Amino acid sequence: MIAANTYWTRLGLLLLITQDVLQYVSSFAAKGNNPSLAAFDRFSAKCPADIDSVRQFGTRFVKEFDSQNKEVIWVTVFRSNNNLPSVIREDFFSAMQIATNIEEPSTQPSTQFTDKIESYGGNQTPVAVARLRPLDAQQNSGWIMDCMQCSLKKETQDPNCDGGSEHTEALGVCVDELIKHHLSIRRDIQFAGSIKCKATIVSAKVLEARGFGEYDKLGKDMISHISSSDALIKYSERLCDVQGVCANNPQIRDRTLQIISLLGKSDDDKEGGSTGEENNEADDDYDPWASVKKFY
Repeated sequence: MIAANTYWTRLGLLLLITQDVLQYVSSFAAKGNNPSLAAFDRFSAKCPADIDSVRQFGTRFVKEFDSQNKEVIWVTVFRSNNNLPSVIREDFFSAMQIATNIEEPSTQPSTQFTDKIESYGGNQTPVAVARLRPLDAQQNSGWIMDCMQCSLKKETQDPNCDGGSEHTEALGVCVDELIKHHLSIRRDIQFAGSIKCKATIVSAKVLEARGFGEYDKLGKDMISHISSSDALIKYSERLCDVQGVCANNPQIRDRTLQIISLLGKSDDDKEGGSTGEENNEADDDYDPWASVKKFY
């Protein structure tokens, strides 16, 4: 009994100390005393994502054909282990709640305690999802990005986040991951005009910051935006902004660099193909005996 009380006393002290430290770090970073404290990788993404992880976010978003069609790509975004101090504190409280519900504690954590903690970290629910699917497989009319959903509050603002809040940053991670996956497996296509999107008021700002333009045609698919050639310029501007999110967030910076590289390769392939066609047409019009015919 004494060992059990000692065990819970140590956990209680650890909880109090951790709470004070996290509150200090959060207030210290909020005051802007050290910009490096704001350089957290808030989110981690998985693309292509497993359908089961998408169902954890919401079953109404997953259709029956999503699991059967290999062309349908989902992305899930999770809170990272390097998230904001307030998020780490909430996760710590949840883990402590699991620990306090265990009966008959001992000096060493039991197998039941370990299994519950592992299941808590392993079955993490996504905070944002998005889907990229063929718009019309029969007509081969490109792809559509839809189901961009985020469970985080839009009203909670944070100037250190991409777009001004965790909600917009999580949606931005979804868009970036789908674009990166799309360009990496389909290098023979032209990016401009290949992806259409169904956006809301919030996600529209995320898309426009990445070079998507407004779609001026009405249809049953309710498309609002379409990819354009400005994507390379927009991503380059994000990378070159010394006070932007790419300067303080290494994860966003690396993802932006990969997208810029893929967009550059796509443009190079397109220009190389057009140059080859022009050279072939010039070769067809060239007459090697033109200089000799004038003497006959």
